[in-house]
Amino acid sequence: MFNVDEFARLRFLEGRWQGEAPDGSAFFEEYDRPEPEMFRSRRYTSAAFTEHSDGSTIALRDGEVVAQWGEFTWRASTIEADGASFEPVSAPSQFSWRRIDDATLEAHQRWTSDGKEHQYTIQMKRIGAG
Repeated sequence: MFNVDEFARLRFLEGRWQGEAPDGSAFFEEYDRPEPEMFRSRRYTSAAFTEHSDGSTIALRDGEVVAQWGEFTWRASTIEADGASFEPVSAPSQFSWRRIDDATLEAHQRWTSDGKEHQYTIQMKRIGAG
């Protein structure tokens, strides 16, 4: 169970980020906090941050922190000042974020397919002021 202060630890996500997808293409994400109990992520097609292609939310609901992206849902298992981990509720993978420093964020994803565990880590760099 989490409270609003613990949920606020996710502030390290706020800002604009650039990363490289597994296929080598660049992607751009922006995280903001439109409400005290919600963070929002939007993915953009370019560094201009004008047209977003999709997005997700992370919300505090009745003591649980739930991430929602399309039909997929995860629940936070830990939230620290420099990282957070999410377990699948109705999703094929688990994921975590780790703040390396003020300008670097790491996203790590783990999943199982055909009986084998797979994982992938993406490093994102902050764009502009954070």
